[in-house]
Amino acid sequence: MRSHHWPFPVATLVAASLLATPLDAQGTPAGVPGRSYVQVIRLKPDMVTEWENLQRNEVIPALKKGGQATRTVLRTQVGNAFEYVVLNPFPLWAAMDGDNAMARGLGAAGAQALQAKLRRCVQTQSSYMATRDDSLGIAVADAGIVRTTVRRFVPGKRGEYEALLRTDILPAMRKAKEMGKLAGYTYMTRGAGAAANEFTETEHFTKFADLDGGNPLAQALGGNQAANAVNAKRNALATTTQVIVRRRVADLSF
Repeated sequence: MRSHHWPFPVATLVAASLLATPLDAQGTPAGVPGRSYVQVIRLKPDMVTEWENLQRNEVIPALKKGGQATRTVLRTQVGNAFEYVVLNPFPLWAAMDGDNAMARGLGAAGAQALQAKLRRCVQTQSSYMATRDDSLGIAVADAGIVRTTVRRFVPGKRGEYEALLRTDILPAMRKAKEMGKLAGYTYMTRGAGAAANEFTETEHFTKFADLDGGNPLAQALGGNQAANAVNAKRNALATTTQVIVRRRVADLSF
């Protein structure tokens, strides 16, 4: 019997279903670009070091051996204590029909044994899908600090909000990057596993000191008055539910 064990080593972000996915020349699903499976893991305080060591010494080698090309791990700095977010690309739901990378790398028995070690470290965990829209983002330069704002669309207002991003917010974020006030900007909508109408906007920075410069939107627009006018439009279309600051963990990512 196959052992998939999807809940543990993976995580990232979705809005479109597989049925809405474009087809390639052979008529097979081409996948959803920018989609990820995201896992939020809160560790037992006394097991953080053990979990990180397992990731470095056992999980990453197994994933690479099993053919996984990349993943990102973030550690929460301002938000829930002892929390990590693991993100892996997830273009096709069909991936869940077979063994995951850990099982391919270690075999079913080896993957089960490693999963048991990981479970001992975990206090709580959840997962959801999300999709990044690169047309509403700015390519990220070398940056390891992220400030993520979680928002929720007012029902029926997603189209208006995205129009506001294109006309008012994204140009300001591009200017802020040119000014050296941030390293990039990412817009992602959440799907299965997340609250309805939830999305995130993430500002990327090269160091925590960059956060001391203030709001990139205000800096790009010349002050708080102009930024407040844009935010008034924004707040009529979506509500803010949380702001989280995280750091990319370089040696747990690849």
